[in-house]
Parts: sequence; C-alpha cells; structure tokens
Amino acid sequence: MLKSFLSKISQQDKIISLFILKGFGLYLFWFLLYDNWLLKDGLVDHFLIEHLVHATASILDLFGYTTFQYADAVGIDGTHGVLIGAPCNGLELFALFTGFIIIFPGKVLNKLIYIPVGVLMIHLLNISRLVGLAVVVLYYPNSLEFNHKYTFTIAIYAVIFLLWILWVKKFSKK
Repeated sequence: MLKSFLSKISQQDKIISLFILKGFGLYLFWFLLYDNWLLKDGLVDHFLIEHLVHATASILDLFGYTTFQYADAVGIDGTHGVLIGAPCNGLELFALFTGFIIIFPGKVLNKLIYIPVGVLMIHLLNISRLVGLAVVVLYYPNSLEFNHKYTFTIAIYAVIFLLWILWVKKFSKK
C-alpha cells in the first residue's frame, strides 16, 4: 500500500517533500540544541551581544558620536541607547540562513565557503542595523519601535532572502 502510494507521487513532489522534511528535522535539531544547551549556557549569546555592543560603539565613534556601552546596551550620549537581547543578536538568523544552505542541494565545498561568508554578511548587517537604531534614538526617538520592528527587520530578512536566491541560482548546481 505504501509502495503504491509512493509510486503515484511525482518526482518534483518527492523533492519538495524531502526538502520540507529536512527543514523540519534541522529546525527540530536547532530547537533542541539552542533551548537545551546554548540558551542555558549563554556563552554564545553573551559573546555575540558583547561583540555587537563594541562594534556598534566603534562605528558610532568613527562617525564622531560620543557613545556609551554597557554589557548589553550601546548608544549615543544623551539618549537611552539600544538594548541588545538574545533575540536580536543574530544567532537565530545565522541558524536560519545556514539551515537553508545545508538542506538545499549544492557542493559541500561551496557550502563551506558560502555559509561563513553569508553569516558574516548577516552579522555586519546587524551591526549596521544597531548603528541605525542608535541614530534613530538620537534624532527620531518616537520612531524607534517602528524602525526596530519593521524597517530593519524587513531589510535583514530581505538580504537573507537574496542570499538564498543567489545560492539557488548560482551555487546549488549538483
């Protein structure tokens, strides 16, 4: 019965189903890894947040702003700054990007190059987002929530989507 059912499924449906199953499996793996180890340990989140704070302050300083830094916050003097929590440190975006590249077809060597480059781009974009939010807090504080929730979120997901499209079009050839 199962064999009969499987023989009726088109090759394209099998490929899509396998992709979805791999994606679900990878998501489950990430969920178990993050919630049961990384989140409880906190070292990766702490490292990323600390790096984001220092990098954001350095760029703002480069542009001539006087900044302040705390363990998980950075800003321009005279403002309340930007608080960086675990959901905003980019780790989940790295996992999302990486997971897609892993489950999509392509040469292993290409994946070993593309994943770190893509993660670095996402990280640099996240630093740019934080710089932008710190400037928004200074000049347009009432629009912080909107820009945080929509403008910068859409921009980051758009770049990740474009990186995926690039992978599919240029590098996923078997």
